[in-house]
Amino acid sequence: MKAVIFESLDNMVVKEDFPNPELPEDGLILKVESVAICGSDVRIFHRGHVNVKPPQIIGHEVAGIVYRVGRETTEFKEGERVVLGADVPCGKCFYCLRGHQNNCVRAIAFGYQLQGGFAQFMAVPRDAINAKIVQRLPEHLSFDEACLTEPLACVVNGQDLSKIQAGDTVVVIGAGPIGLMHVMLARAKGATKVIVSEISEKRLEIAKNFNIDVLIDAKREDPVEIVLRETDGLGADVVIVAAPSGDAQAQAIYMARNLGTVNFFGGLPPNTKEIPINTNRIHYKEVFVHGSHGSSPKDNAIALKLIASGQVQVGKLITHILPLDEINKGLNLVETGEALKVILKPWG
Repeated sequence: MKAVIFESLDNMVVKEDFPNPELPEDGLILKVESVAICGSDVRIFHRGHVNVKPPQIIGHEVAGIVYRVGRETTEFKEGERVVLGADVPCGKCFYCLRGHQNNCVRAIAFGYQLQGGFAQFMAVPRDAINAKIVQRLPEHLSFDEACLTEPLACVVNGQDLSKIQAGDTVVVIGAGPIGLMHVMLARAKGATKVIVSEISEKRLEIAKNFNIDVLIDAKREDPVEIVLRETDGLGADVVIVAAPSGDAQAQAIYMARNLGTVNFFGGLPPNTKEIPINTNRIHYKEVFVHGSHGSSPKDNAIALKLIASGQVQVGKLITHILPLDEINKGLNLVETGEALKVILKPWG
């Protein structure tokens, strides 16, 4: 099969005759039709990851067709259209048993410990089927849109933790693909005012197409000042930091109203300096601050329904569709911010 191999840092190699994955007797083989590039794929490309041992095939935002099923597999049939979640929880640990599978202490993931989707075929083991992260697609839904189920599932998890509800004012810091998913989901949940802060002129321009009430150019304007002005001095109900910025995290504390919520959704690069946060403001304003990462099988199921119903129009995020051979071009487009979501097509 054709596959892209992460050989070493900054080294992706396209191979035309890489061995096909073996069919698990109790699993299946997926024919990959669409796979999206995630920002984490770019980070693995440059910095590696503790759970990625080169040579490896990465990529975890995947949709395709069931190509073969193992003799012990009864849940799926050849030819069915499906989408994968990324993380495979164990289902037995402390967190899994409490419904928080994204915190599973023994989880493995496609594109990390398991072969990922930057290839024409990939093996799906029994554990992934048992975890309910293999979902059938509605007939009307394209593979390109479906493969964005996984990142949207992470957004679903984050907003559930932030408890966004109808009537809220929501601030999103960062207008990348995840930030714009937060915008669309907040609207679907009934947010009546959405404010977005961004430093990239390109992304500010793109964000004009996403039903945002106030766009803040954070290079030229004071985001805190504008948020307070737009909320009559109170601050926002929920502030989501969907950018890898410590400064943005510090600012977010000042954007939230009394009893408001701040979600540190975006992780920070390694070796980031300590971030000065005014904990007295958190104390006296009773601001709730939390993080969020990953998703559970439940979040993946909700994300697919949101996409299929059109409530979250992820197709608006797809800016580039490339053949698998152009993986390095795709990585560069994502890294430079030229693209939002890049979809790779392993079959040309």
